Amino acid sequence: MIPAWQATRVSLNENLKESAPNAGGGLHSRRLRNGLVGGQVALGMVLVVGFGLLLRSFLHVESSNLGYDPRNVLTATIGLPFTRYTAPSDRARLMREAVERLRQMPGVESVGVATAVPMEGAESDQFRMEGPSPNAKPIEDHIYFVSVSPDYFSTLKVAMLAGRPFREADSQESSPVAIVNQTFAKQYFMGFNPVGYHLAFADSPTAWREIVGVVADFRQRNPEEDLRPLAYFPVAQTLPGRWSMAIRVRATGGTGNVAARISNWLQPVDPQLFWELGSMPAQIHDSESLTLRRPLITLFASFGGLALILVVVGVFGVTSYSVAERTREIGIRTALGAARLEIAGLVFRDSLKVALAGLAVGTFCAFAVTHFFPTEGIGWSGSGIFLYGVSRTDSLTYGLAAALLTGVVLAASWVPARRAMRVDPLVALRHE
Repeated sequence: MIPAWQATRVSLNENLKESAPNAGGGLHSRRLRNGLVGGQVALGMVLVVGFGLLLRSFLHVESSNLGYDPRNVLTATIGLPFTRYTAPSDRARLMREAVERLRQMPGVESVGVATAVPMEGAESDQFRMEGPSPNAKPIEDHIYFVSVSPDYFSTLKVAMLAGRPFREADSQESSPVAIVNQTFAKQYFMGFNPVGYHLAFADSPTAWREIVGVVADFRQRNPEEDLRPLAYFPVAQTLPGRWSMAIRVRATGGTGNVAARISNWLQPVDPQLFWELGSMPAQIHDSESLTLRRPLITLFASFGGLALILVVVGVFGVTSYSVAERTREIGIRTALGAARLEIAGLVFRDSLKVALAGLAVGTFCAFAVTHFFPTEGIGWSGSGIFLYGVSRTDSLTYGLAAALLTGVVLAASWVPARRAMRVDPLVALRHE
C-alpha cells in the first residue's frame, strides 16, 4: 500500500526537474519497495499453492471410486427402543415387516438393511481364523464388521466375487455364516479362496462362522479411506446385540416422491417409531472427510484472494513510482530511437525481476508450509488427512500458482507501462 500511496503523490513536472537518482529517495528506498512487493508475491505463492493443493485434494475425494452406486439411494434410519423390543424375535419381526412394506411401495426397486451404512463406519473386534493351509497357525487380528440383509449388496450394486450372498434362511436357527471383502481375502489368504474357512470373535471364541462368500471392496467410512479387511454377518443372526438399523431404498424414478411418502408408508409397522430419512449422495456430501476440508479451502481461498489484491496494489504502486522516477531516462531513450514496445519491455522486465524473486522465495516457503499438511489419516476416519490424490510437491499446482501470480504482476504493470510508452521526449527533456 505504501508504494501505491507514494505513486499517487508523484508530480510528473517536479520529477522532470529533478535528477533520477534523487527523485525516488535513492537506491535504498527503491530496494525497500521492491522487497515489500517481492514479499507480497512470496506470500501470495504460499497461499495460492495451499489453496490449489487443498482444492485438488477435495476434487479427488469427491470423485473417488466408492465401490458402490449411491445414485437414487435413500436411507431410513431407526433406533429401536430397548423397552419395547427386548426380545430378538420382536426385532426380527419389525425388520421383516418394514422391509416387506417398503418392497411393496410404488417406485421402490430394492431394499437392504445394515447396522452401519457407508459413511457411518463399522464396529470392530478381535477375531481368530483358521489358517489358509492345513499346517498354518490360526490367524489372530483386529477386524471391522457390519451386519447386513440378503439384498444389501444388490441394493448398492456391489458385486459378489466368490461364493454366495446371504439368504433369508441365514437366521438365528441356522449355522453362523459370514461374507468377507476382497481386501480380507488378499491380506489373509494371499490369493487363496477363503470360502469354506471359519472365523470367530474374541468374545465368543467357540462360535465359528463359515465364510460363504467374497464381496467387492467399497468405502465404508470415508471416500478416501484405505481399504481394510471387512467382514459381513447376516443381520438376522446378530439381532441380540443391535439396537438400530438402516433401510436403503433404491428408487426407480427419482428419490423425491418416494422420500416424501416413506414415513407415512411405514406407519402401519409401528406408528410410534421415528424414521430419520436421508439420501446417499447427501451423506457423501456431508461426510467427515469433505466437511473438514471445506473450511480450509475457504480459508486459503480468502487469504489467497487478499494476497493477490495486495500484489496488484503493490506492483502497480511500485511500477508507477518507478516510471515517474525514470521519466527523464525514458524520454532520452525515446529521443534516441527506442520503440514504444522497448519502453514497455523495460517496465515489464523490472516488474518480472521482482516477481521472480518473490516466486523463488514463495516456492521455498510453500514447500516448508505444505510439509506440515498430513497425507495420512488419524485413525480409520481419515479425519487427519489434508492431501489426497496429490503430493505436497505437485508440479502442476506449483506451476499454475506461479503462472497466475506472474499474470497478475504483468497485468498490474500494464497501466504504468502504457504511461511510459506515452512519455513525450520533448516534455521530458525540456527541463534538462
